[in-house]
Amino acid sequence: MTRIDRTEVASGTPPAGRRSHLRAFGAVGVAVLLGAVVAGCSSGATPSSSASAPSSTVAPSSSSAASVAPSSAAGSLPTTSEASTVAFLLPDNTTPRWMSQDAPSFQKWMKQLAPNVKVIIDVANEDPQTQLSQAQAALTQGAKVLVVTAVDGTQAAKIVQAAQADSVPVVAYTRIINNAPVKYMTGDDPHEIGVALGTWMAAHTKQGDTIAVIAGSTTDSFAHLEHDGYMSVLQPLFTSGARKMVGDVWTPEWDPVKAHAEMDAILASAHNNVQGVLCANDSTAEGAIASLQTHGLAGKIPVTGIDATLASDQLILKGLQSMSVWRSVDNEAQYTAELVVDLLTNQTPPASFFTGTVNNGYADIPMKAVPSTVIDKSNMQELITANAIDKTALCQGIPSGTGPC
Repeated sequence: MTRIDRTEVASGTPPAGRRSHLRAFGAVGVAVLLGAVVAGCSSGATPSSSASAPSSTVAPSSSSAASVAPSSAAGSLPTTSEASTVAFLLPDNTTPRWMSQDAPSFQKWMKQLAPNVKVIIDVANEDPQTQLSQAQAALTQGAKVLVVTAVDGTQAAKIVQAAQADSVPVVAYTRIINNAPVKYMTGDDPHEIGVALGTWMAAHTKQGDTIAVIAGSTTDSFAHLEHDGYMSVLQPLFTSGARKMVGDVWTPEWDPVKAHAEMDAILASAHNNVQGVLCANDSTAEGAIASLQTHGLAGKIPVTGIDATLASDQLILKGLQSMSVWRSVDNEAQYTAELVVDLLTNQTPPASFFTGTVNNGYADIPMKAVPSTVIDKSNMQELITANAIDKTALCQGIPSGTGPC
């Protein structure tokens, strides 16, 4: 198993199929199979001064985190006749994916794998104390597992401590929880996603161009690791003068309204002399694009994002956003639900299930990561094929013949 320092989250191409042993919970056993996931390929190519096609898949951060075939021997079926409760604690409503993708996907997989289990969904509105209170309320309601996307990776250690006092395990979902006995982590590799963003932006700008950088929320460990990734590509270009940087501002709560104001300020200071905008996710991209529209620059310069939300997919088809980095939220929710069922039934996942470990300052936490894909107009059909977006909704208001529409 690959060990990754906490400054670089573990990632890797997952096994071609799900764990082979079947799950049964309560009176119902459900066999679930996962099709092959897009294979990883290197995204760390040397930046070019001329435009080139984006790498389609973000590579794992270490070649030793390569795919391991799942166990061929089916294990005994974990069963229980008791109804249980688990909590799925999300950070905010600002980022569209949490309630539109993650919550329903997790509920879907829990219903399939553990139909007797009640799922509590809570959103903390970017308040660490609210999230702690929600966790404590879930424990009071008898939650046997907490799945937590931390508002603040440091303060969320209090959630783990509260859960530990009740002998309840915690799964960190997408974001690291620092210095706490987290049982497992699921998510992706924010550093490598950042590398993909930086590499793409370098390839789509030229010598001497000015790049604005709009980072994510300072309280989000993902944003910091992602920032390290894209700056590892761009900072040498800024230092050499091959590119110029304007901005590098952080966006509280990933809020598009704040990103809009940040982009306004950047354009004012640069007198509109900006040839690329690296946005750390689709919410910040949405705000930046709104600003660019008021200055007559939207669609004229490249803008990045991540999450491949419906709104940003439409902006890509309209030519206003250039790309987004997509990870299968449904796969992540599925893997998380599998781990939750294992925890509820006192099962230990096979080593082949994990893609590595992440050190959170307390221990090396077993990590299940999903690969990431650069999405643009040319390959957006992948999202439809994967049921990540609905074609009818995507193509609403989009001219026929544009991308997959």
